[in-house]
Amino acid sequence: MQREGLDQRTDIFAFGVAAYELLTNHKPFPGDTAAEILALQLNRSDFIRPAAQSGFAAGAGEVILKCLERDPDRRYIFMAR
Repeated sequence: MQREGLDQRTDIFAFGVAAYELLTNHKPFPGDTAAEILALQLNRSDFIRPAAQSGFAAGAGEVILKCLERDPDRRYIFMAR
C-alpha cells in the first residue's frame, strides 16, 4: 500500500467499513492492533463478503465491496447525495 494523499476516496473506504459493520454486525478487518488491521486489509484471503454473512441483497454487498477496494482508483470516485 502506498502512502498517498487523502481525498474523498478515503471517506468512501470509511463509509464501506461503517456500512459493512452496520449490515453484518461484524468488522470487515477484525484485528486487535493497527498493524493487524492493516495486514488484514492487504491480505484478504480470510475476508468474508458481506452478503455471505447477513443474507442481504447482493447489490448492497457489491456497493460495500467497491467502497472497500484496496486500490483507491477502483473505489467510487464520489458518492452522490
